[in-house]
Amino acid sequence: MDMPAVWARGRLADGDGRVVCLDVNGLSVDCAVPSEPTEHGETDGATSFGLLAASLSSCTAMSVRTFLQRFGIPGSAVEVDVAFEPGSPPVLHRRVGLTADLDTDHRAQLSAVVDSTPVTVLLRDALVIVTRLEVVAPG
Repeated sequence: MDMPAVWARGRLADGDGRVVCLDVNGLSVDCAVPSEPTEHGETDGATSFGLLAASLSSCTAMSVRTFLQRFGIPGSAVEVDVAFEPGSPPVLHRRVGLTADLDTDHRAQLSAVVDSTPVTVLLRDALVIVTRLEVVAPG
């Protein structure tokens, strides 16, 4: 059988069972079961929820770049931050920041693109995604 275009494999590493070694299309990443959080609430390593946030962040950044290229809009410094907030339902807070000269119509179109990225569509029935779009004109 041919290898699919997108694939991932997780292997439980030897030892205490806290680390899963991931291979995502040939990229190696380790995912750790969180240890006790620090005083700032941080844990060590990439966690399952961290990888979920990374999926949303990277998919959004790629979609924004594609949007800018499709419409020939010069842009730079695309940055997408995603933070996970546990709860029922869980909430992902997404900040999309970019430097580009967008008129009102392009801002509305970009907002629609961000809200319809493939990962957004997959996640939105399971959790809440709150998005803040920050567009700064160059100069």
